[in-house]
Amino acid sequence: GKEYQMLELLSLRKGTTLTKEMFLNHLYGGMDEPELKIIDVFICKLRKKLSEATDGVNYIETVWGRGYVLRDPEQGAITGRPLAIGA
Repeated sequence: GKEYQMLELLSLRKGTTLTKEMFLNHLYGGMDEPELKIIDVFICKLRKKLSEATDGVNYIETVWGRGYVLRDPEQGAITGRPLAIGA
């Protein structure tokens, strides 16, 4: 659905701030576009799903007054805790 398409766009442009207009264009291609507020709703749902799948890590950052950006999580969240060898 729409949330997957948004994640796809965020992934393709990781590290780049995407405006709500860019999301609408990607999702609807200028055809029967809903209000901009729908993007906030989709982002909220997407964040919740990602958080549930990643133990609460937030990958989507709000850039106030501009849009949203997909960020890498903190390095520690990727590598996890070191293994205790010979403990």
